[in-house]
Amino acid sequence: MRSFKQFNSLRIAKYVKSFFRGTLYVTGLGLLEFQQGMLVMPSNAGNNVKMRVSEVNREIKRFAV
Repeated sequence: MRSFKQFNSLRIAKYVKSFFRGTLYVTGLGLLEFQQGMLVMPSNAGNNVKMRVSEVNREIKRFAV
């Protein structure tokens, strides 16, 4: 499990894409899970978390192009 002190969508996207499955902690967002190279939306996520998870997943999709 990796811990990020600040939210940086590009850095988080690179980490998620390279490890493919696991968990990570982002200060201010909490514990997040990723599977198949994408962040999984938490079921109890607030608007801020949903927006950030979507942002990271968009960055991951940009790597594929």
